[in-house]
Amino acid sequence: MTSQVYYRKWRPGRFSELAGQEHVSKTLSHAVIQGRVAHSYLFCGPRGTGKTSTARILAKAANCLDIQDGDPCDRCGRCQAVNEGRFMDLIEMDAASNRGIDEVRNIRDKVNLMPVEGGKKVYIIDEAHMLTEHASNAFLKTLEEPPPHAIFILCTTEPHKILPTIISRCQRFDFRRLGSETIVERLNRICAEEGVGASPEALAAVAHSAGGSLRDAENMLEQLVVSYGNKLDKEQVYDLMGVGHGELAMEFVRYLLMGNPSGALGALNRAAWDGVDVRQLHRQAVELLRGALLLQYNASNSLDLPQDAVKELEELVPKVTSARILRSLKLFGEVNMKYDAASPLALELAVVEACMEEPAGSEPAPIPLSTEASSRANPQAGKKLGGSDGPPANRTPPRTADTNEEDTHVTTVSPQSSSTKPAAKAPSNAPQPDQTEVDRPPAPVAPNPGGVEGPLQEQWGAMIRALSRYKGRRFNIGALLRDCRNPRIEDETLVLEFAHRSHLERMQEEVDDPQGQRAVEEALVKLLGRSYQLKIVQSGDAGTPNSTPVARSPLVRAALSLGARIVEERELL
Repeated sequence: MTSQVYYRKWRPGRFSELAGQEHVSKTLSHAVIQGRVAHSYLFCGPRGTGKTSTARILAKAANCLDIQDGDPCDRCGRCQAVNEGRFMDLIEMDAASNRGIDEVRNIRDKVNLMPVEGGKKVYIIDEAHMLTEHASNAFLKTLEEPPPHAIFILCTTEPHKILPTIISRCQRFDFRRLGSETIVERLNRICAEEGVGASPEALAAVAHSAGGSLRDAENMLEQLVVSYGNKLDKEQVYDLMGVGHGELAMEFVRYLLMGNPSGALGALNRAAWDGVDVRQLHRQAVELLRGALLLQYNASNSLDLPQDAVKELEELVPKVTSARILRSLKLFGEVNMKYDAASPLALELAVVEACMEEPAGSEPAPIPLSTEASSRANPQAGKKLGGSDGPPANRTPPRTADTNEEDTHVTTVSPQSSSTKPAAKAPSNAPQPDQTEVDRPPAPVAPNPGGVEGPLQEQWGAMIRALSRYKGRRFNIGALLRDCRNPRIEDETLVLEFAHRSHLERMQEEVDDPQGQRAVEEALVKLLGRSYQLKIVQSGDAGTPNSTPVARSPLVRAALSLGARIVEERELL
């Protein structure tokens, strides 16, 4: 005798039976009542939230002979055929195993055939994001203008992988992750029908571990019934999940937040030696740390934890600092247990780092690198940074006894840079170290008869090295500046003269990007004490060696873009 698993046996058969997706069921039932069922739908959302079940309900409703307030009757021959999987006008295709263009051609050839049993022929394509690009393109015309008797329903957990041209041809419904209360309500109904006695704490633990997936919760409930019989409690749920008792994770988090590395490491290793699933312990620890963070900032309404865990956290949180909670949560959130789940080493490293004492006087929000660099290059500007009415440090030139009022005027790299937006606001754009670029000596700079000698010529090599550590949107700015043959300052403008058109265009592209602007501006402020407008020009001397056909070849241009220089050119005989 065979029996159906819970998630198939208790699959919803009407829109009114869908759990937690009222925005979807209400819209679709109204469309059925008004006779305005669309020809293509896209159902997307996390796993176990009812996408395929909703598609089957819609297929029944589109063919039902006795619609009842938008729901299929579940009594007519067509509804019974759909429930039993023998309705010939319902075609379900798994795109994960039928993802090629031949399968799509098969659909395109047969879609024009009239329905056999019902009034509508419904195609349900599960895991639609797995279709190949060629198959998706072949599917476009059929999806846009199908015959009037055809309905296409695409189900996917990753809608971003589907072609935008397909999405634009469908009515999209986003299925939401189910809340614990909704899952517990459905599990209570199943337990009542199956004659299972489960404590509220046990069902809450099952719902919490399901992560918003009703199918996962139903599978776990059935596994508990098979393992422990019809009487379930919370301890059995914890044993099945492999985390032992619920107090284990709380003990670990308590030691962690109190800054006791030996206690936290001892609790972690005891759990590992007792056969506890380290991944589940990691997951529970992150959830408890998140709960501590929410309690620290009076957001207890967002908690989804058992009451006993909330009470313990409420007693623990006043004893620890928010910096400790935030640091621990960041470190444990970054731990990846995917590749070596059996080893607690990754968690041990996170424990030690989270419990390390921070340097005395350290601020929770350190000063960005670009602001510190500007302050070192311009001490007076650094003092103005702390004032409320002073301009940003990286925009203010150094004042000396010789400076007149006109000299204090600062121009920016481009009109997009505003004097009210200092470069220090974007610490993520600070140059990243690159050993190959640091070790590479800068290209010799040609004499500058028409420009300004002195600071620019002295600092040009350092500027190239600094920008060589910065990877722009597409190119390395320092590598591009190595092709600049005659840098000079004219009035308030820094003129960059390039011998190669390709380098000029690439440099212009990087400077047009706001991040590239900030990188060049920070380098100028750090090395020259102020910023300048940029003017990028191409060398007009056609007789220079770099203007020869050899220098314009693709291989040479590629080498120059990586920082190479043409030392000598020889004509091949």
